Amino acid sequence: MQKKELLYQTWFTHSEERLKAFNQVRKGTKKIIETIRDASFPRDLHGSALETVMDVIASQEEIFKGAKHAFMWKPKMRIPDIYENRENQLAFAEMFDQILHTNNDLKMLMAVNELDKHKIKGLGPAVANILYFLEPTIFCPFNTKIVEGYNYLTHSKIRLGKWVDYFKLRDGVIELNQAAGLFSKDLRAVSAFLFDIGKLNYVVRENSEVYIKTENKTQKKIEEKLENDELKNLHYKIQYILADIGNNIGYRSWIASNDHNRHYQGNRLGDVSLARLPETINRLPIHIRETVSLIDVIWFSKNDLPIASFEVEKSTSIMSGMNRMDDFYQVNQNDMMLYIVAPDHRENEVLAQFNRPHYMRNHDLHDHIRYILFKDLIENYLSIKRFGKDFSILAAISHFSDGNPVK
Repeated sequence: MQKKELLYQTWFTHSEERLKAFNQVRKGTKKIIETIRDASFPRDLHGSALETVMDVIASQEEIFKGAKHAFMWKPKMRIPDIYENRENQLAFAEMFDQILHTNNDLKMLMAVNELDKHKIKGLGPAVANILYFLEPTIFCPFNTKIVEGYNYLTHSKIRLGKWVDYFKLRDGVIELNQAAGLFSKDLRAVSAFLFDIGKLNYVVRENSEVYIKTENKTQKKIEEKLENDELKNLHYKIQYILADIGNNIGYRSWIASNDHNRHYQGNRLGDVSLARLPETINRLPIHIRETVSLIDVIWFSKNDLPIASFEVEKSTSIMSGMNRMDDFYQVNQNDMMLYIVAPDHRENEVLAQFNRPHYMRNHDLHDHIRYILFKDLIENYLSIKRFGKDFSILAAISHFSDGNPVK
């Protein structure tokens, strides 16, 4: 099983650009050696010959995308320690110089091994990505996905960060390349194949279990996002319906201020809402005003008195919505009704909250609180819209005879 556009099948495209990159890296590496030796190499990656080289490498295909990051100076950790330590700089330059001036494989590997002996803090096998561009048949690229792909395929336990692991990987990659006989001597090809396996772009028996788990996890995330989006859309739908009903039975509707720019079927919620809360609300203490502004829907009379407030609780805490309306009710003890609007499956949760001692003992508040189920509201609303009936049929809500009282 495989996906389209596998890296190992396309790594060789744009050959002119590839050849140009090899030449640029080689020239840039010579510049690194020169600036280190004449002490003009900066104390940071920025503006250095090394940055120029890494920009060329990182501009290649995805396999080199994060290659530059390892060389970015991290001052708090003092890594990689080739910007402030002169001895480390010279060792870095000497390794490159040895590789550029020999055609002997063993001498190249010994030059890298000599650099490793310096134990330069933060300077690990990420250097191999430069070495590849200097000697593409001797050094393979090195990153997380290549390592993971190699480990899947060979059941190895190669780790990032140490040259000893890189040498094991390199030897294994060359052996694999020779045994397969399918790839170029340029180790970028077989490395790209391992990268595809590590990234689960190419599924083989060895990584199939991980692939399935990853796909299931991805699918779960997609489903959760779709579910969340569906719930959000349902919330906006209920707000729109309640506001539309209120506006059609003689009230003026308010929709929570943070939802004014939300949309339901192309309708901006702010367009069926008052632009701002009435002056009767603006005279209330600021903490109450802020609470009221976030209530999902409020109906106001023509003289700016709150008639009914609605909290839509599709999945969030029912208690929080009730508390917001409770705070509002305490400063407006008129005939305002409080409605929790919830999905059918949450009816028992709503009743459990209604039967809390706070509401049961406060008889006046208890008499002014109701709940409406999504299904009842939507079916009645759509029936009226479909058959062109008068919205006054739903005016019963405002007279408090509709909705479900505490049982």
